[in-house]
This record gives sequence, C-alpha cells and structure tokens, in this order.
Amino acid sequence: MSWRRQIAIVVIMSILLAGLTLTQIAYEAKQPSNISWLPSTSTIRSYTSPKEANTPPISLEAVTFTHTPLENDAYNYIIALGNVATPSHTFPSDHIYFVLEDGSYDVVAPASGTITSITNWTQSDWSYQDYALTIKHTNTFESYFYHLSGIADWILEKTGNIPFRAAVNIPVSGGQVIGRAQIQPGGSVCLDWGVANYEVTLNFIHPETYGEYYNVHAVCPLDYLEEGLKESVYQKVNRIGEPRGGKIDYDLLGRLSGNWFLEGSTPGKWNWSTHLAFVYSVYNASQMIVAVGSNVLAPLPMGEYNATGPDFREVSADNGIVTYHLVGINSVEGQVYTLIAQVVGDERIKVETFEGYQEGKNFTEKALFYTRTGPGVSDELNVAIIDMLVLIILNQSPQYSQRIPIILEVAGGAAAILVVILGFVLWKKRH
Repeated sequence: MSWRRQIAIVVIMSILLAGLTLTQIAYEAKQPSNISWLPSTSTIRSYTSPKEANTPPISLEAVTFTHTPLENDAYNYIIALGNVATPSHTFPSDHIYFVLEDGSYDVVAPASGTITSITNWTQSDWSYQDYALTIKHTNTFESYFYHLSGIADWILEKTGNIPFRAAVNIPVSGGQVIGRAQIQPGGSVCLDWGVANYEVTLNFIHPETYGEYYNVHAVCPLDYLEEGLKESVYQKVNRIGEPRGGKIDYDLLGRLSGNWFLEGSTPGKWNWSTHLAFVYSVYNASQMIVAVGSNVLAPLPMGEYNATGPDFREVSADNGIVTYHLVGINSVEGQVYTLIAQVVGDERIKVETFEGYQEGKNFTEKALFYTRTGPGVSDELNVAIIDMLVLIILNQSPQYSQRIPIILEVAGGAAAILVVILGFVLWKKRH
C-alpha cells in the first residue's frame, strides 16, 4: 500500500472518530433546547434588547400555567395527546389541539417565560397566515404553539417583519396576548399547543432514535394548569379513558404495541413512509388503531384504521402469526382489509396485508419487516452543530456558550491525534 493511500485512510478514520464524538455532544447539547425551530441555513432575524440580554437565568422551579391560551368560548373541544393523522402524524401526535369556533381569538401566554423563536410558515399562495411560537418557561420546560393566524403587534414592534424564522429573546407574562387564532380555510381548524418537559423522557424503546422530529419529552399541557382551571378545561377534552390528557408512548419490548420503522429504509426525520404504528385511539383509549404512513404495505393504502384482533400489548413472539381486521377511518373511511403480523424478535416484526376480511392467511414474498430503530441522530449532525453555533453567536442560549470549550477541546484533540498519526506514517515511510 502506498504511503499516500495510508495517509488517506488515516485521515478518513480520524474524521469519522471526530464525527462520532461531535454527534454525541450535539445530541446531549440539544436535549433541553428548541433547536427544532432553528434553521440549518441562516436565522432571518434576531431580537435581544440590552435590558433583556441581562435578564437573570430562568427559574428551575416547577411550572404552573395560570392561563389557558384561549378563552372557553373560542374552541369547541380539545383533542388530547396522541392524535393519529397520516402521513405527518402516523405516530401519535406530541401536542394537543383546540378545535376552534368561528371567529378570531386572542392567544395568551399560559405562564411567564421568554419567547425564544417565531416561525412564519405562510406560503405565497395561501389566503391565510400561519405562525409558530415557542416560550421557554424554565431551563427544562417550554411550550409551543402551531397555527397561529397572527403574532401580537407588541412582539412585531420588537422583531419587525418575520419573513421565515426568528430567534428572539422576549420576556412575556402569563396572560399576555402573544397572537391570534382562527379557522384557516384550506389550512388548520385548530390551535396546537405542545409542552416539552426535559426532565421527563417517555417510554420509547429508543427515544434517541427520533432526533428532533418527535418530542419524546412531551407532556400534556393541561396537567400543568392550576387546579381550579384544570378541571374546567378538562371538561372539554374529547376522550374516553385514561390518561385523561392522552398518551403517545406505546412501545413495549418484545410486543407488537407502539411505533415501528420500515427495515432497510432510508432514514430521515420526515420520512413518514417508513412509519407504522400499532397504537390506541386518542378519542377512546380502548380502541386499537393501525396507522401506516405510505402505500408500502399495499394493498393497504396510507391511512388510519380501527383494528379488531388480539390486544397489541399482549402480542409477543409466542403468539406466532396474528390476524387483524381493519376498517378505514378519515380519508380511507369504510375500506376493509386484513393485516397479519408476527413478532420475530424483541425489536422486529413481520407484516403483510390483504384486501377484505380474510382468515388463516400466511406470509408471502410481499411481507415486510419493521424495527424499532429509526432516523437516529447522526443524520442531523450538521443541523445540530450549525443551530447550536447560531444560538451561541446570537447569545440566545447562554447554556450553550458553556459548551464552546468542550467543542474546541474535541476539535483540538482530534487534530492533535491526526497530526501524531500522520507523523508516525511519514516516519515509517522514510525509515
């Protein structure tokens, strides 16, 4: 082997080693952050006033929401955690929904905190506005809103026009108006409200595999309302069964229940075509639901289906092939299919579908395998690092600035190792 080839191999191995180290740092760094709302390109606009830049660190105390985002007459009912709607929510959704009444309504901050990001999702050909906004309440607790129809004027006075995405640092008080919500013809009929409690990690078999796509720290916002307010709001939650606020984590090791990814598929946080879920209805906790994010299980079309058969939570490898009769709901309403499944390992299943209701079916060459391992963190390495640097540069997240020495240390260490190895190779060549 030539000395040039030896050097090339050493360089590649060193880069891979450094990359693995940086991946771990990036993943640990972004757990208590809101990186999912920051772009991998440039942040369009930032805002931090001199006074706000010196705001004391946010409290670590438990958060109590003193306000609901909407007045009681602004919405018809609430959809709890765990709504399934393919393809984007083939896995149960990690936020709740206020199903709006006609009209335009103020949206208020549920508690004091700091607005850290605003996103304008509006497209040029849309007849309505669509914004998202995140409020950080403590270092480990934040809430976020999707499908705001407008941002409060007092906020826009600070930020100016938001063409796409803005990292900001704007204090807000509980009950203060932050935006508007209304039914958007051709768009959403709901205001979405999500909460991430980074001191809680849900019971997914591989929570790390979801990256920023899925909030594995999701909790029901209603559970954090002050007591008198909580009971009143829960009266409008459209759900039978416990937990009252819904559930999204149905994974059980060695069982059929929960989220699955198509084996051998190209990973990607938005690759819904790889998703298959054996979960339970957000409206009735005892109703089994099968959701598939694409037509990959043809003849079964992409969609959501009520399932009849053995309880997902009880099906293990000991059961062999199990049969489910499916009835389509929503976009595939009334369509009927048969699905057979077999747990073939603690984290692997085999699945196939057939038209109509059938019994005694066996697998054919069309059967597919699914596993618990999905997108992972590595495919988001560049996004994580760039977003983290953006936060540091803009001084929006002081806790990340503390990681600069770590990043430099890792980079310097990798460079030092590379120099030593290259020196050794060159010395060996000359001798």
